[in-house]
Amino acid sequence: MKKKLPVAICILALISVLSVALVACNPDDGKPKDAVSYVSIDINPAIELTLDEDNKVVSVYGANEDGQVLLYGEDGIVGVNVESAVEKITSLAVEFGYIGEDNKVIQTSVTAKNSDELLSTINTKISATAAGLNINVSLSGADAYSLLRKLEQVKAQYPDNEAIQALTPEQFKIVISASEAGNITIEAAAELNTEQLVKIISNAHAQAKEFATAAYDKATVLAQDAYDKAVGVAMDGIYTTYYMSHHKTNAYYGFAYQGYKSSARGLNAIANALAFVEDLSVQPIDSARANEIATLLGVDVNELEDAYGDVTVKSIEAYADKMFKNSPASEELEQLKADLTEKLNSVESAIKTKVNELAQEYAPQIEIISTSLNTVIDGIKGLEALIPSSLLTQLQTIKADMTELATDIAQIVSDLKISSQEIRELADKMTEKSNAALAQIESDLTQEELDEIAALQQEAMNGIANAKTQLDNALAQAEQSAKQWLEQQKNSRQNG
Repeated sequence: MKKKLPVAICILALISVLSVALVACNPDDGKPKDAVSYVSIDINPAIELTLDEDNKVVSVYGANEDGQVLLYGEDGIVGVNVESAVEKITSLAVEFGYIGEDNKVIQTSVTAKNSDELLSTINTKISATAAGLNINVSLSGADAYSLLRKLEQVKAQYPDNEAIQALTPEQFKIVISASEAGNITIEAAAELNTEQLVKIISNAHAQAKEFATAAYDKATVLAQDAYDKAVGVAMDGIYTTYYMSHHKTNAYYGFAYQGYKSSARGLNAIANALAFVEDLSVQPIDSARANEIATLLGVDVNELEDAYGDVTVKSIEAYADKMFKNSPASEELEQLKADLTEKLNSVESAIKTKVNELAQEYAPQIEIISTSLNTVIDGIKGLEALIPSSLLTQLQTIKADMTELATDIAQIVSDLKISSQEIRELADKMTEKSNAALAQIESDLTQEELDEIAALQQEAMNGIANAKTQLDNALAQAEQSAKQWLEQQKNSRQNG
């Protein structure tokens, strides 16, 4: 029979173990360290990591849907040292068939103060892990066909931008990641330093849901837009109506708030819808062009399909990336790349024409917003004769601002160049103006009046409870569908 240790000794031992664990896990009182390094591992799947100054993983992210499939449901990556993380990622890639006899080249890149040393550490661990699983892999830099093609396009688009022209493929990799994750332009991202870029990426990783597929993102954005519209109809007029009845002298702020707020909401909804249409890389290609490219690459067209059964620029590039990196260098290979680039450029040009045609379908909605804003402007004009001369300058300033924005909205339609970026920029301006008008309104109201408005808003929200239920149901369904899809993809690879 084993002797039991005295209770006091057990407690002391437990305290000692917990203390060591707490010190090890929370060297700075539990405060996580900031990410300072960016690591990209392109197997296809594409995986991104950010690391702290001790080379521990702060965040991990599947940068494409294969990456999401690989990482879905997995733990043991965030919080560990980069060697352990890379070992796990490599092992998973072998287990699910992403690394094998037909795909032995892995492209890695690092952006950090000690890039060379860190890259060497990562590559050594990948090679050793794969070798332990009886696969000999080769490592290369950020030279994927799709990345180099994109870099060439961006440099051609911004010939006078020195920051963009100076980008190497490794630098471009992190700039693209930051621009996509942080909703900033490539031009803006190219001007940022490594620390700023890593921070944007790491923050975006932290906010991303592991099940957030492209289909999930689209479904949730559209559901949220529908709900916001319902809320706007119920809520926007409350401040305006109340304020104008209680503060008639400054009523123009109520008009301004209403006009800016409703316009911003409408423009953002259009921008969201257009953003999905404008992504040329995921638009299905017609069968004739798809077959041409399949013939050029010497494969059956089915091999170019994505997980949804569509042939897209993105799915073709994914196949080409894998094919080209695993092929020996030759003049024939370079010619094949050039021929593929020419065909893809032609495909994108055709898609862009179609996208522009689709964008024009939003012109009536934009014109409605412009007309509504002009109606608000007319309402403000009607107040000019009713207010004291001391307030006339403020009113005229608001009227001039609104008139300028209304003209900008109309111009989007008239120049036949409707883009999500242009519309989003106007929506942001509208939001900024509406916030300023609301701040002025609230500063004029007493606490009792603010409480009355809050009660009216709650009553309005009760009236759209059904819209909230629909939103919750839509979000839950999108999440469930995304998780099921990822599980199916993962199971099919494991069982395949």
